[in-house]
Amino acid sequence: MFALPVLAQKEGLRFFKGNWEKAIAEAKKSNKLVFVNIYASWSESSQRMQEEIFPLKMVGDKYNAQFVNYRVDGDWREGEAFSARYGIDVYPTYLFINGDGIDVYRSSGYEKDPKWFMSLADTALYVHEARQAMPLFQASYQSRKNEKEFVQEYLSRLLFFGMPVDTINMVRDHFFSQLSATELKDTVIARMLLKSITTVESPAFEYIMANQAFYKGFIPNLSLILGNVIINSIRKATASPDDQLFRRADAFSGKLEDPLPKYPYLIFLYRNEYYINTLQSAWMIERAPAFMDSICRIGEEGFRLKDQQQFKEIMQPYLSGEQDSSQVEDFAYLKETVWRTAYSGYVASVMNRTAGQFLLYAKGTNDLKKACTWAAKSVDMDMYNHEYYTTLAQLYAKVGMKKEAVSSMETAIRLAKQQRVAEPVIKVYKEVLKAL
Repeated sequence: MFALPVLAQKEGLRFFKGNWEKAIAEAKKSNKLVFVNIYASWSESSQRMQEEIFPLKMVGDKYNAQFVNYRVDGDWREGEAFSARYGIDVYPTYLFINGDGIDVYRSSGYEKDPKWFMSLADTALYVHEARQAMPLFQASYQSRKNEKEFVQEYLSRLLFFGMPVDTINMVRDHFFSQLSATELKDTVIARMLLKSITTVESPAFEYIMANQAFYKGFIPNLSLILGNVIINSIRKATASPDDQLFRRADAFSGKLEDPLPKYPYLIFLYRNEYYINTLQSAWMIERAPAFMDSICRIGEEGFRLKDQQQFKEIMQPYLSGEQDSSQVEDFAYLKETVWRTAYSGYVASVMNRTAGQFLLYAKGTNDLKKACTWAAKSVDMDMYNHEYYTTLAQLYAKVGMKKEAVSSMETAIRLAKQQRVAEPVIKVYKEVLKAL
């Protein structure tokens, strides 16, 4: 009976007896990866792995044959060195490192089913072999780029390893040009194409946009994916700046079917940023009012219904058991305050932000009065946000409504004090009030 634990340990995972330099040298010599278990003595998960998983024969058979196994105490000097080099912030962490000291794959935590730990080994080996084969794929691309299966596998590996976007774009567009109508309907190919698309400039993006009704039949989050591509394109055009990319993305923005509730607001905000950053604020001043007026027309009852819908969507994963509410800090507070008015709260932020942009860039009195209306609406929708009152106060001051400006600024100071905002912020507010 006393011998059984010893026997189990011999059959289980065996760690290398020697220092790190020797472990790396052994891995390089045997063309293996080093499996590194970085643990902490106070970590319950580390202890359970040591007691329940590592002694198993099936674990030992796999890990002893395929890796050089090494362990590091995260609380000692060697653990500090590993943390600094590989960015360790949780125990236990598992690293799979090649003979050159490069982190090939990593994971962390504890699962009582040993199959999970066995699967880590399989994944690490696949990643290692795929990485070793990448130079061969790169060298063979030009001579084999008309072999459809080769190009598909190459694209898959480029995505897996996060290779340069330009390379991914080139290979994806060439792969797309080879696909038949039947292949374009393949679920695996469709998901690969979507994963590789980052801007609207791809022919594949244009094709999928034109066939949204078909693709959303097996890609439930299609609107989210395509919407993110459009938004990313506008952001990229703003950073460049790139007027052609912006115009192309802007044209696609209205063609998205079944967009998520926040999508039109995000498009509106990023479009405004493009105009401002490219010194075309006059376009923002001219185009923004139509969208802002459409928000105002939603009305109180409309916002109430949209808040209810948004609240149901937020709560659904918790009610179904997909997510654990006990793992969310301040869940009860979020549920009863923030989430119940998530939609109207977000719209209020959009209105106040736009009003603030008009405060900076609008010249005409009529435009500033419109901005006053939006800022006042944002305050009505989120009456406890002290920052919103400061925007409203400054707009009132600009249009000559001094009494209203002073009252709004006083409210901002009162709310900031109630909410224990940092004293330097309150001091700035008081200076603004004094100037008014």
